[in-house]
Amino acid sequence: MTRIIFTVLLITVWVMTPVIGSAGSEPLGGLLREAVMNNADIQATRQVIEGLEAAADYDGSLPNPKLGVGLINVPVDSLSLGQEPMTQKQVSITQRLPWPGKRGLRAEARLLSARKAEARLKAQILSLRREVVEAYYDLWFVAESLQLNEDLSGLVTQAIHASESRYAAGREMQQAVLSGELALNQLTDEKLALEGRYRKLEIRINRVLQRETYRGVSPGPQPDLPRLRPVGDWLSQAVEENPRLESLGRSVALSRVSLSLAEKEAMPDVDVKVAYGQREADATGRSRDDFISLSASFPLPVWKSRREDRLVASKRAGERAAILSYQGYQRSLPHRIDGLANDMATAVERHLFYRDDLVPMARQLSEAAVFRYEVGKASYNIMIDELMAAMKAELTARKFLRDALVAEAKLKELTGALDPGVHELMKSNFGK
Repeated sequence: MTRIIFTVLLITVWVMTPVIGSAGSEPLGGLLREAVMNNADIQATRQVIEGLEAAADYDGSLPNPKLGVGLINVPVDSLSLGQEPMTQKQVSITQRLPWPGKRGLRAEARLLSARKAEARLKAQILSLRREVVEAYYDLWFVAESLQLNEDLSGLVTQAIHASESRYAAGREMQQAVLSGELALNQLTDEKLALEGRYRKLEIRINRVLQRETYRGVSPGPQPDLPRLRPVGDWLSQAVEENPRLESLGRSVALSRVSLSLAEKEAMPDVDVKVAYGQREADATGRSRDDFISLSASFPLPVWKSRREDRLVASKRAGERAAILSYQGYQRSLPHRIDGLANDMATAVERHLFYRDDLVPMARQLSEAAVFRYEVGKASYNIMIDELMAAMKAELTARKFLRDALVAEAKLKELTGALDPGVHELMKSNFGK
């Protein structure tokens, strides 16, 4: 009887008390910061942004002038530089002057590309955050499952010992002992599967964090429920912060700048050339005057209908495509947010329902089954089934908590919500 009462007390503690994280647990915030700092793709995008910003200065400046040297009008019979009066040693400088507005548009296009890359960087960070959060809370759930499995295994072991004592006293059938051992073997098999899944999730987190060497990961204590917000609040934030929407908006602006630049391609760039020609003295030793020349050249749009006009048509089609992509994502975004907000609210409601109603009920039924078994009014299998049902209810409650946290992470990815530490990290690199 003492063993059975002790078992009931353990059930009460097991069902009602959340599993406490280990002393060496790693907070989620630290893992997120490590992921952002280590990720090579994020570092590559940073370099792309720096390169585009540098290229904007290049595109906004004049092209380098050309220095030319040459011999002009040298007679082929003697190759003498003093024989003919028009023979010159010439030095020239040629400067290309782009049509007004071209340089500014090229620089603007580069800067828009840099801003678009910044939006892509934010999208990468948010996607990485969501992946880390999903893996972390999956790991937490598996850790909870392992702890509950261990607790239930201890309870079943105690029940087996009690059954063996009853069997030795002639008060129990051997089938009860065998059923208990079967249940314990099933729990052992489940433990092995959970340990394998735990290791797999640790490997996944190490991969996502791009660690050079493998390190174990210990999740923290049971997290708090996410705070529910109206869908309108999520949507308002997404309109302002969603990186995909921002990137598509930059694409529209970039396509318009590219169209304006294409329309100016038919306008000529002028090459201005200044040359100085030095002449040798004539055969009598009399010096000759030097020459200075000034010229300008520009292309003729002879093939405009097949070149510049077709380029404009191509850029105009690109602008329409960019606008349609922006509008399509803009229309779908509210529905995606609505769906995820509904998923999170449903998971929160079901977690609370299990935690406050079903789990206490399952605990009471398991306690009652133990007492009925003790007085001979319930079979051993019924008692074990009730214990299993209590564990399943507890795990289901924690599963819905995990689902709510993952849905929140997906909502944050869509709405562009960065954690404070990660936000400051990004701002310090690209603050305007």
